[in-house]
Amino acid sequence: MLSMRELIGRFEEDGIGCALVSDDADNWAVVSDGMQNVPDDPPQDIHATFFISEAEWKPSIREALEAWLHA
Repeated sequence: MLSMRELIGRFEEDGIGCALVSDDADNWAVVSDGMQNVPDDPPQDIHATFFISEAEWKPSIREALEAWLHA
């Protein structure tokens, strides 16, 4: 198992276009399926919509990152 530092490092390197998302029930998911406007001069405000399947929700940030890493 990677350390949290290693997981975050991989997310920073390979997670371009991904988002770490939480819901109101304390679940977490790493997602890349969705839509957003393209910022003209990043960073700036964006509007994003994600499609998150039930299976992608995990009870912790660590589990969500681990699932994304091994997907």
